[in-house]
Amino acid sequence: MTKKATFPLGTVQKWMQELLLNPYKTAQETKELSVDTIVKSSKRLNAESHLAIYQRSYIARLRDCMSKQFTALEYALGEDLFIAFADEYLHHYPSKNYNLIALGKNFAEYLEATRPDKDQVIKEEWPDFMIELAQFEYAINIIFEEKAEEDYKLVTSNINDESLQLIPVCYPFQFQFPIRAYYTDFANDLKPELPFAKPTFCVILRHEYQLTFQDINIGQYYFLTYLKEGFSIPQVKDKLIKKHNVSLEQINEFWPIWKEQWIKKGFFRK
Repeated sequence: MTKKATFPLGTVQKWMQELLLNPYKTAQETKELSVDTIVKSSKRLNAESHLAIYQRSYIARLRDCMSKQFTALEYALGEDLFIAFADEYLHHYPSKNYNLIALGKNFAEYLEATRPDKDQVIKEEWPDFMIELAQFEYAINIIFEEKAEEDYKLVTSNINDESLQLIPVCYPFQFQFPIRAYYTDFANDLKPELPFAKPTFCVILRHEYQLTFQDINIGQYYFLTYLKEGFSIPQVKDKLIKKHNVSLEQINEFWPIWKEQWIKKGFFRK
């Protein structure tokens, strides 16, 4: 009578976890640890088939998670092409955690690395759009989940510049395409067409766990970026003068207008 091999529980758990977290790989065989020694066959299914059921279920879960993290991108690519990209991505970047919030972290990077025209001198525009859309959608997910102070009041009246502070969750973006407009149109079920290239800028704000999107211009993008980096408003003005060829007269003209608009839109906290 052949004695059945036994293994420490921790070893079996680690082996099973690796196969489920990376279901695109086949079982890693060793001299002792294999599917047949861990998973019991039945009259209808062998051990590999039983394991495959769990793997297919997990693949479906991963696909569903990718679809929810990149809903606009799935629409833009079409479901079949999106799934093809997602499956290849998950093969190269398998999940390392049961919490799937970061599952799509490297998706935009993967799309860049595998773009069909990567070796061509003249590039097509549509891959650039898809990559930027992936970056934006993943950022939205991360910004929504970000741990940050929420128990604060917004500035509601004009105060001196030195007292103004950006709210904790405030992220400016720049794109080669109208990404924010496309995303919003998709979210509103307007079925947007793929747009032409056009430099755009926007900012995502979060207050009391509510996300808002605001279009901004290039000057406002730099202004908010410097504020986000921790510079004071006087320091930001000085940077615009020295680095972006903006005159003091221009700053004195546009800053009061921006300040009033941004206070009304909830950019600053008390």
